Amino acid sequence: MKTTKNLIYLLVIFMIVSCTKDNLESIENTRNKYSCAFSIIANQNKVLVSGYLNTDSEFRTKYWMDALSVDSLTFISSLNNGSTYKEPVDELYRTVSVYKTLNGENDIYKFDQGSFIDDGKIFYYKNNEIVRMDTSATGTITSVCILNDEPFFAGYFSEKRYSEAGETLAPKTPFFWDGNTTLISLPLPDDAFFQGISCVYVDKEDYYTGGLMSFPMYWKNTEPVILSTLYGEVHQVIVSESDVYAVGFYNKNNSNSTGHTACYWKNGELFELEDNAQAYGIYVDGNDIYVSGATGNVASQYKACYWKNGVRVDLPN
Repeated sequence: MKTTKNLIYLLVIFMIVSCTKDNLESIENTRNKYSCAFSIIANQNKVLVSGYLNTDSEFRTKYWMDALSVDSLTFISSLNNGSTYKEPVDELYRTVSVYKTLNGENDIYKFDQGSFIDDGKIFYYKNNEIVRMDTSATGTITSVCILNDEPFFAGYFSEKRYSEAGETLAPKTPFFWDGNTTLISLPLPDDAFFQGISCVYVDKEDYYTGGLMSFPMYWKNTEPVILSTLYGEVHQVIVSESDVYAVGFYNKNNSNSTGHTACYWKNGELFELEDNAQAYGIYVDGNDIYVSGATGNVASQYKACYWKNGVRVDLPN
């Protein structure tokens, strides 16, 4: 009789544990999750991707290596020195770029997305220390490119606008800055609705700056390069063996809301990747072209992925 009672007791415990596990898995599966891949780097036959995972409105940086989730130490240790990658916005809504220096240390650059600190004067953060530009102009730095440990920046001058909601700083004139003294204003294309700067890239004597307009475009030095007349965005520009790659998306219906097509342009020629998707990063390794991004129409549906030579690889949450 005692043995029978013990067996019944163990069976009850097993059922409780099993039900609890099933309930936890059910709760986990019903949580609101979405993700997106920002930066992509191919290194020694490894594909390294950084981005974000949002779970129930809580953002955190997500790292993948060869389409598997990894921790930050594994990700960073697998990067070559001189590599830069993006992280999601921090707790103060600052955009974040991380650079692994030539000595293997990490420099973290952060940029406010329009700020009234110092009356809107232009600054950025490096390793949480504020660095101010020697100018009285108001504006915002939004992007950085590091070449041989030397940073180059892009952003925009701002103008104050007033409404019933209060005072705001609105983008007015884009600029490129070499990090020292030269600050170069970039001319706006005709009929442009300028909303900001997405990226900057420096290659030898040339610099490339991605603009957020009502159409996908970038500047080569101070010359605008318009990639399409339809609505779209450019999120990264790189140069590989004299070829210029710009990655982002465009909308076949000229809509600024949903139904985008992830794509990249090589020397101005369009290469589509997938409808109902968007792209944010690109890396060229010999004959292989890697593009990071997400599928989905709206942010709450995004699912992180990357494309290798046009073939999609989904990334786990």
